[in-house]
Amino acid sequence: MTTKHNYFQEIDMSYPDNGRTHLSATGVPLRRYLVVAVAACLSPVANAQLEEVVVTAQKRAESLQDVPVTLQAFSNDALEDFGIGDTQSLQYVTPGLVINNTGSTPAIYLRGVGTRLSFPGLEPSVATYVDDRYLGRPNGTVFEFADIERIEVLKGPQGTLYGRNATGGAVRVVTLDVTEELEGKIVGSAGNYDALGVSGTVNIPVTDTLGVRLSGLTRQRDGFADNLDPRGASELDDQDYQAWRAKVRWDISETWTARFTLEGNQRDDLEGADVVALSPPELHLGLSMGGITGNDVDEVATATRRTIDYKDTAATLRLDAAFDTVDFAAITTYWDYDQTGSLDADGTSTRLVDVVNTPVEGDSFSQEFQLLSNAAENYEWIVGAFYYEETVDHYDLILGLQDNPRVGTSVSQGNQGADTQAYALYGQFSYDFSPNWSLTLGGRYSVEDKDISVMAPIEVPVSLAPHPYEDSDSWNEFTPKATLEYNFDAGLVYASYARGFKSGGFNYVASTSNPLTGEPLAPLDPEILDMFELGWKAELFDRSLRLNGALFYYDYQDLQVTRAVADPDTGSVVNLTENAANAELYGLDLDLTWLPTDALMITMGLNLLQSEYQDFVAAANVYRDSFTPGAAGMQAIAFDADGQDLLRAPDWSAFVSASYDISLAGQTFPLVVTYSYKDDYNFDFVADPSTERLVQEGYGLLSARLGWLSPNQNWELAVWGKNLTDEDDYFDDIVASAPGIRGSHGAPRTYGIDISYSF
Repeated sequence: MTTKHNYFQEIDMSYPDNGRTHLSATGVPLRRYLVVAVAACLSPVANAQLEEVVVTAQKRAESLQDVPVTLQAFSNDALEDFGIGDTQSLQYVTPGLVINNTGSTPAIYLRGVGTRLSFPGLEPSVATYVDDRYLGRPNGTVFEFADIERIEVLKGPQGTLYGRNATGGAVRVVTLDVTEELEGKIVGSAGNYDALGVSGTVNIPVTDTLGVRLSGLTRQRDGFADNLDPRGASELDDQDYQAWRAKVRWDISETWTARFTLEGNQRDDLEGADVVALSPPELHLGLSMGGITGNDVDEVATATRRTIDYKDTAATLRLDAAFDTVDFAAITTYWDYDQTGSLDADGTSTRLVDVVNTPVEGDSFSQEFQLLSNAAENYEWIVGAFYYEETVDHYDLILGLQDNPRVGTSVSQGNQGADTQAYALYGQFSYDFSPNWSLTLGGRYSVEDKDISVMAPIEVPVSLAPHPYEDSDSWNEFTPKATLEYNFDAGLVYASYARGFKSGGFNYVASTSNPLTGEPLAPLDPEILDMFELGWKAELFDRSLRLNGALFYYDYQDLQVTRAVADPDTGSVVNLTENAANAELYGLDLDLTWLPTDALMITMGLNLLQSEYQDFVAAANVYRDSFTPGAAGMQAIAFDADGQDLLRAPDWSAFVSASYDISLAGQTFPLVVTYSYKDDYNFDFVADPSTERLVQEGYGLLSARLGWLSPNQNWELAVWGKNLTDEDDYFDDIVASAPGIRGSHGAPRTYGIDISYSF
């Protein structure tokens, strides 16, 4: 029998959540994807089969086909072949996922659910995890991948097992565990824009019971955009990034195992900060004042010089014990980060709204205890307790200077700090009450407290926010889950209900009034999302075709919508977040993996989404020329968003990938071609046809990778290209603010070569 490795996930692995099983690094690298052009010329192999995909979405090792949850899982080798090197580019192989980013402010949206700006007082609506460590701040959620076992993207609310702020779902990055063998790998890469990179890992079994795994990477690249303004940095959207990780595993006894991880990331560059003005020159304040902007995708014009300097360090200690009928886990995490940076918020050479964020710093601590059943044949359960605390401070300095006629000097939004404490108890129980039918019930009770403060600015005399200011609030919620599942020979069908909860919070700056109403900004209510899902998972034609899918419906209440609102009197910008009254979403997810021959694999993913706000009077920015002919810049107006599509929620998105292992003269040449497409979506509300630039038009990205594997598979050489058609009308972000509309272009065509050696 011939067996094909699934591109989604490597095999031969178990979840380290209990003391009896260990991850294994013996899986064959996955290099089997697609070449559609030759598919019709290949004859089928009847016995070719897909490999089992093992995931840990429910806190224990299970086959993907046995988990009644909509999720996608990707191995590290698959991500390399797709050209996916960081969390932001993960959106190109995950339909329904949108990740926007300007400089250091990423925003993750999944099936239309997300949060635009998560300053102190607010968190993202999609949870991000590295192993067992929750990343509560968006600053650390976009990073390069180093020594990754797999990535799982769980769609829909994950309120029971993942708790706080998993309203839209969760992204789980799982790193490679310490193994019992001496092994390692080193990879060198080079590409256009003088890109250079090196990554490496080594696993060292110190004794029979003690092992260490060390890994690291460095990436450097020239900027994608040249600066036309000699006062600023010569290039923007460059890269200077490093990451490292050290893991220690100690098998204390036959019952107890300890795992300790110490890791860090740092960057000092202007990646993603290539901001340009997108408004007509006569309507953009900076351009109307004689400033310039980049007129092509490889140009910017800014006086900003300060790079984004980010550093973080994290530690995780996990203790596992395997008893006769239960497994126990105690998980302790700590994360500390600080960041300084800058952003030209108007996208022109005019010193109009140049923002220096100095500093943003925070730390978090969590403690979790779990008990899991391990012996029963017809039921399983998990119960747990979770505690989380976080402290974060953010200080905005806006350098208006004399170029800004409405401000005329440097101003600040003050120093805002937020302290958060969260507690939760949770449990989930599954029972097989017949050979075909099973029922899962779960729930989580969460309590969250937040304290907020706004202090006086230090470096400048003018503050846009009243100070000193203090406030606090607390929220609690029970988030249940119920799943009815029917199993048959080829797979399963399930019907599921789940609730997601994102706690309430505070605006940034909390003491600022709404520029539309003049009223103080009250604390935000929690988001509540109720999901109803009908899904299926099937393996057909002797396991050569895997077809998974789900129909879903969301009743989304009090969602927190964030955008930049321009004050018509001062020209200042408030990052205003409001509770939309309600929203409704429904759609379809489909994932297909087909193995027509042993050498060819075709994979596809599709997300169809219909969404609309209900009873929501929002704020939208329009050009001031509409009120005062000849006036440049923008101001906010009330906007009836009832019936409008949710922001950053394309009606459909898809990807298709084909791989073929070319055998020539006894050598293997894996070839992978991948195409990703996203339909139109709105970055912000369009209240007037003149602001249509806030719409991201549909776009597609094509990538390819051709490799060579040595006969013993120790050496690999690969040439690759991303955005091969050089698509130039897609953006990492577009924002409307007081000066006008600005945007940050997506990456241009890049290409390069990788060489790796494994032992």
